Amino acid sequence: MSKDPSADFTMNFSRDVARVMNYDDAQGRIEFTLDSSDKGDKWVVLEHDPRNWPSGPRYDLAFQRTKQFLESCGFTVEIYGE
Repeated sequence: MSKDPSADFTMNFSRDVARVMNYDDAQGRIEFTLDSSDKGDKWVVLEHDPRNWPSGPRYDLAFQRTKQFLESCGFTVEIYGE
């Protein structure tokens, strides 16, 4: 049985640039910008990467996984522009 390549990804907070989430998979890196929300400390605003958006299925999956990751860290996530 072959492993699903879409399951091979990593995600982390950038150590080079403040307020950036890195999503890495076999096709490369997508960076998402984070900002603070005026709704409180446990709220964060997730912004689309203008270099990659609008996009296709890979980007959409990366964006959704990033949102889920932030939620798993205890944040309520707002999407900028929605």
